[in-house]
Amino acid sequence: MKRQQKFRFVGKVMVLCLAFTQVLFYHSVQDDGTNQVFAATAERPLYKATWLWNTGSLLVNKVSTFQFLQQNEVNLLFLQVDPDVSANDYKSFIQEASARGMEVHALGGAPDWILPEQQMKLYKLINWVKTYNNSVTAAEQFRGIHLDVEPYVMKSWYADTDTMLGLWRDTVSGFVEEMEIETPGLIAGADMPVWLEKFNVPDGLGGRTTLSNWMIRKLDQVTLMAYRDHASDIISSIATEMEEAERNGKPAIVAVETLPSSDATISYFEKGKFQMMRDLSTVGESLGNRASFAGYAVHDYDGWIRLKE
Repeated sequence: MKRQQKFRFVGKVMVLCLAFTQVLFYHSVQDDGTNQVFAATAERPLYKATWLWNTGSLLVNKVSTFQFLQQNEVNLLFLQVDPDVSANDYKSFIQEASARGMEVHALGGAPDWILPEQQMKLYKLINWVKTYNNSVTAAEQFRGIHLDVEPYVMKSWYADTDTMLGLWRDTVSGFVEEMEIETPGLIAGADMPVWLEKFNVPDGLGGRTTLSNWMIRKLDQVTLMAYRDHASDIISSIATEMEEAERNGKPAIVAVETLPSSDATISYFEKGKFQMMRDLSTVGESLGNRASFAGYAVHDYDGWIRLKE
């Protein structure tokens, strides 16, 4: 399917990437309350990520924001791009994040971004990041762009799933292509649900494959939304995607939910932070030897800070 109208922004971006070589750690909380430390090597650092959606308030209150992030050893931030927020505010925030060993990716997206009349927003995001990165130092730059597009929450998904799947694939293809043209060197990442293997799609090479494999192959990095509240369920939910990521040589971050939900089994809102960290440690131990395992993420900052112990 041909991609609908798209805006091309001419020019090449020279991106200076910071070396990210510090040793990071996984903490496993034991029954007696002590911490067992699982070290990641400098050659293969593991991410501990979160989403920062309410950019304006978080940047204004960045002292408390960084205090929480540092206490929880977060080293990857998906920071929403809000055009109403001053570029100088992003500049100072990312500079401080870099100094604290935190990588920052520009975050954007909405379910309807797959629709032709809304796709311009995607290309505006890429151009905004390009323009911003070209105006600041390496320590103040975004290291990637992280897409959060979940079309399956729209009613039209169920009305015409095949068309929506095509539009979703077009959007991801357009995202990756535009990133390669406009922001070479930046990571093209995205959130991905853990049930896409049930869809069979053209692989672009004359055959067919799972939608999850297609997405993983296209993107530089995926964050698997393994929204379950038990370690074994998290691990089983991503079995196919981890194998596909390994075959494609792509990193996969495993994410959990903290926000309240009508389905209590998909969020740690009721179980709390202690149980969430224990389960994430179990996930890390189980997947730690897999080349595709890149760490874990907690959705989102606002939910995490309110999570009971």
